[in-house]
Amino acid sequence: MIASKSTLCAALAGAMLANASFSATSAGEIVAVVSQQGARLTLVDAATGSVAAEIGLPRVPAGIAGSVDGRTLFVTHPDLGLVSRVDIAERRVTDSFKAGAEPFGIAVIGEGRSLLVSDWSADALIRLDAGTGRETARAAVGRSPAGLVVDERGGRAYVADRESDQVSVVDLATMRRIAAIPTGRAPFALALSPDGRELYVANVRSNDLSVIDTAALSEVSRIRVGLMPYGVAVTSDGSRIAVTNQQSGKVAMLDRAGRRVLAEMKAGDYPEGVVFTADGRLVVAVWAEDRLCIAGRALASVCDYRVAVAPGPRMMVVLDGDRP
Repeated sequence: MIASKSTLCAALAGAMLANASFSATSAGEIVAVVSQQGARLTLVDAATGSVAAEIGLPRVPAGIAGSVDGRTLFVTHPDLGLVSRVDIAERRVTDSFKAGAEPFGIAVIGEGRSLLVSDWSADALIRLDAGTGRETARAAVGRSPAGLVVDERGGRAYVADRESDQVSVVDLATMRRIAAIPTGRAPFALALSPDGRELYVANVRSNDLSVIDTAALSEVSRIRVGLMPYGVAVTSDGSRIAVTNQQSGKVAMLDRAGRRVLAEMKAGDYPEGVVFTADGRLVVAVWAEDRLCIAGRALASVCDYRVAVAPGPRMMVVLDGDRP
């Protein structure tokens, strides 16, 4: 469900919809979810299943990333060619800036000084100044780059080139591609193990998960999961991997060491984005049901909470620490 290109014509929709303050939660329990059709950013307390706030966005939002200080979120808008900046404390979009032709995936790097954006139609990874939005560099990657993940310790960015069936590896210092690693068909979402040694790639059309050794820069395993895997996440201790399977309506829970599926959880119709909170809660964005599924254990079988959000929930990010 990639947004189509259209003319830049929408004004900012930054009005705050809720003034609710965050409850007293521990670090890493607030999840920010982007609803693509509803053009909303919803902040959800994963510990209680309650909605803390909703913030209006420019239309057709897609990717999301959080700043290092935890006070700002950045959201991509492929239809508009924009990135929006959201002030969490003020609960509003403060500004938007041009970011290539069709920005999709996004990450914050350099202690918050820069952004990386995958440009779906330009086949490029773009670096932007996070303060001004000015483009500072770009790297050529494969066709239709989607998911994006960064290993700053290793000085690399990994980009899922969906229509090239590969992952591009970009050196952050030079902003040049140093490798193209073949994967399954139509790689889309990426997750990096906490130790940075393995990269997990959800392959939409081949219904499997590629495991990439980041030292060797090669695929070392491919694991069958459900139909149309669209999202992937790893627990903070690196022991478990969750993969959402869009057509199966399930989340597959994998054992990292054994490289096998341990269990499946019914999440709902068309699950897409998935994250783990700091304490191991599993949060799934269920696209066709306009809700989140929150499970209380890493190896879960049911949703403890089903939280209604704006239409078309897709990408998510966990906020680090308590928020004002």
